[in-house]
Formats: sequence, structure tokens, C-alpha cells
Amino acid sequence: MGWIRKRALHLVIFSFGMLFTCHFIQAQGWPRIYGDNFHSLINDLCESYDKGFYLTAFTYNNQGVNKYGWIIKTDINGNILWDKKFGDGNDRNWCGDSFMTIDQGLIIAGVTTKYSAGDFDPNFIKLNVCGEIEWCKVFHSSDDNYGTGILQLEDGTYIGMLQYYGEGETYARISLVKMDQTGEPVWIQKLAQEDSLINNEDCSHLYLTTDNNYLVSGWAYHPASYPFWIMIDTIGEQIWDLFGDNFLGEAHQVIEKDSGIFYSTSYAIGDNGIQSPVLFKFNKFGELTGEYNLMGDTIVMGSCNPLACLNDSTLIIGVGWKEVPFPINEGFTEVFITDTLGNLINRRQFFDDEYTSLDNIILSSDHKILAAGNFVVDGNFDIYLWKMNANLEDDTLYSQPHIYDSLCPYEIQSDTVDIDCGVFVNIDELPTKEEYESTIKISPNPARDWVVLTLPDVVAGGKVELAVLDIFGRELVPGKQRDKEFVRRGEQEPVNRMVLLNVADYPAGMYIAIVRDQKGRRYTCKFLVSK
Repeated sequence: MGWIRKRALHLVIFSFGMLFTCHFIQAQGWPRIYGDNFHSLINDLCESYDKGFYLTAFTYNNQGVNKYGWIIKTDINGNILWDKKFGDGNDRNWCGDSFMTIDQGLIIAGVTTKYSAGDFDPNFIKLNVCGEIEWCKVFHSSDDNYGTGILQLEDGTYIGMLQYYGEGETYARISLVKMDQTGEPVWIQKLAQEDSLINNEDCSHLYLTTDNNYLVSGWAYHPASYPFWIMIDTIGEQIWDLFGDNFLGEAHQVIEKDSGIFYSTSYAIGDNGIQSPVLFKFNKFGELTGEYNLMGDTIVMGSCNPLACLNDSTLIIGVGWKEVPFPINEGFTEVFITDTLGNLINRRQFFDDEYTSLDNIILSSDHKILAAGNFVVDGNFDIYLWKMNANLEDDTLYSQPHIYDSLCPYEIQSDTVDIDCGVFVNIDELPTKEEYESTIKISPNPARDWVVLTLPDVVAGGKVELAVLDIFGRELVPGKQRDKEFVRRGEQEPVNRMVLLNVADYPAGMYIAIVRDQKGRRYTCKFLVSK
């Protein structure tokens, strides 16, 4: 749903005012720090349509209990324009992955305990251009489950990624859920079910390829713990899975640098027993074509997570590493610029007092590098944001006036909002992709005179046999009732997979439509006739 200017004069006045809402202090440069007086952690970072930035995060208390999902909107210099916290202070909420939507809003994947007795449930929140909740959906189940990824497709529908943390090695622990434009679930597809040796799989990142396929990264036991990737096609079918089985470890972020060529960051443990930051390269056919240890055996521990393309020949990678083993509290956080073979070109060190790594790196529309991470300052975890040029030097601050949030017809206020998603959806009751595809869609329902049956894609071509039964199992032929099922079947040639059924003479009540295709496969649906 696109947002338009409701009142031109009002927006002109508002936009003129926004020209002067941001005051830049040249002495206050990068990095920017958020949450300086409470614990806060960032999960995602993206650029807005107005050249500002969204930080997707959460806050937690001194007992380590996360309380509020947190969205921060900044200007081009990282100054906060407004922020929204989601929760009531009692339930636990967490905002994770985010994605800029077609209508310039924001879709967020996360978790909440609001609809469960202390267990985490995945939830997805859609914000409009004014930062207001347009809709939210909660997927309830037993044990802890998380919403760990979200994408919007070209037709406005969504693909969400769920991570299940129940007990047992045989559970399907990674799933994709398809949602319509309003967040209503369509189907769920359980991943990593092709190989019986795969267990305890975990997902860390969901990526949309240039072919509109979905690429999941994470790790799985096979039979040890290896970096792991799954490619899923546009209709939700798994194409392949891939293990980086020369290393123990976990795959993190994925990017597609050239069409069909992918890079992924990882921590990996080689034959020398050292956990190191490793860059993997593979193609769209699931063939591993490169494994590049970024620091060799010069460290005792390290990892890399965020990843972006700087240009055709170089990558930007966030790295954390240690020279001495735990429990010594020593470590380094850096940004590396490498070539596509993992060879170091340039580096910048941020912190040297704690082993950690950056969580997000993106390239802005003005071709600047933004890097965000979580660091302990004065006893609190705070969010740090740097903006750098291609030489990894702090970017200069923009001093010219700039209009922000121009698509919202009024000034956006910072506030705390409780999540009210209404009736939750039970994950166990969602149809699988296969079940959904074998289901006939009904419109209108209830019907009076006519009903349109839209047949699933998998129906074989040619004429279909159609029968309609009442609630007593009797077949209905227009204007008559028959006591025996399929005494007479009506044959129809679907048009664009649609069959038109005249129900004008049907008494009010519930009916079952049964369709058989040319291959003898049977599809059923229920519909209601009202008078």
C-alpha cells in the first residue's frame, strides 16, 4: 500500500519545517552511540528512502532479560530522528531481522512472550512510513521459537524464517513461512529434511538472490557441526544443501556478488584446532569453490559475520579475534577490506579490550560504509555505529539541510507501543506447502448464486471431473439430489485453473467440492451457501 500526500499544503509546511530539524555539530563525529544509559543490542541495519537509517534492536535489563523491541530512525549523520519501543515492560520482546518494504515501510522479524507462558513465539511486525504498526502476526507453539529472517517479494507477499529450539534431534528446526500482503500465513515449509543425517540444524541469515530464490545460512550436525547453506526456489522447493565440511563451525551472512556467485562469512575450526574467521565462496549450483582463512594461525580465536561488496573486486568484512585464550578479557574488533580471494587490502581496528565482532555492515547510497556492533561501555552493552569512506576513514558530517520522513503527513513522535496482534496463529495448524498447493481456493465463500473454484497449480491439464456433496455425503447435480456419490460427474475444462459452479438451486448449508484431474488425483474443499 503506497502512502500519498493527504493534504499538499500541510505537507509543504511540514517539509519546510523538517529542513531545519537536524542540527549538526561538527565536533561530534563518528561513531554514534545508542542506549548509553541501558543495555541495548543491534540486530539489523538498513537505509531508508530519505537517506536516513533504521537500526533494529532490543533492550534488556540487568538480569539479562530482554524487554523491548527497539527501532531507531536516524538522519544521514546518525542523529536520532525518532525511536519506537515495542512491549509493555512485562512481556519479553525482541526485534531481529528487518527489510524495507515496497511502500517504504519496514517489516521486522522477532519474538515475543505476550501470547505464551514464558516461551518465545515468532512475530512479524509491519510498520508504515510513519513508524506505526500496520499489522503484526504471532506464530504460537510450545517451547521457544524465533522469527529470524524476513523478506518481501516483488508481488508484495512475504517470506519469513522460523527457528525452532525444542528438544530432540529429529525436529524440523528451520522453516520458511509464506505470508500474503497483510501477513496472513499461506503455507509453511520445513527445511533440511532431505538428508536423514542432518540434525540440530540452526539458521542465522536469510537472503533473496537475484533469481528470487531464498538462501539460508547457518550450521548443522552432519555428523559433526559444519557451516551449512540451503537454496530454496521461488515456489519454496529446496534445491540443494551444502556443507563446508573441511571446517567445523557456523556460516553467517551471505551476499551475491556476481549473478550466481555467493560469498559467506563464518567462524570455522580447521585441522589445527584454531577457530578462525573464514570466507566461503560457492555458486548457484551448490558447489563450493573457495575457502579463505582470513587470519591463518596467527590467532587463538576469531570469527567474522557482517559482509558487503565495496566494488567489483573488493569485499568489506567485520572481524573479531583474540591473541590470548579465555578467560583473559582481551580481543580486537576490526573491519577488513579484502579481495575476492580473502587477501587483506586494508583494515581498521575499533576496539581492543574485548573479543567481539561487528554485527552489521552495509554500503549506503552515497557509497559510504556503515558498520554497527554491540560493545560494553560503562557496564552497559551499547550500540555503536560508524560511517566511513572507502579508505575506512570516518566520514565527514553532512551540513546541508535535508528532508526526512517526507512520506508521512505529520511529525513522527518517539514512543513506547504495546504489541497487540490479536488472535495468534498456531504453527502446528499451518498447512504445509504441499497441503496448500493441493487445496482448492473458494470465492466467494459464503456464496449465493455462483462460486469460483481456483484449482491448485499441480492439477493436470485437460478436463476435470467435478462432484459436490452435501453434509450427508449425497452428491448434488444442479437442481437435484443424488444418494450415491459420483453417480453422475460433471466434466469441465478449467479456464486459467478456474471452474465456475452454479449453486443458485442449492439449499443453504455446507458443501464439499471434489475434483479429479486427468491423472486421477483428488482435491477437495468446503464452501458455504447462504440464502
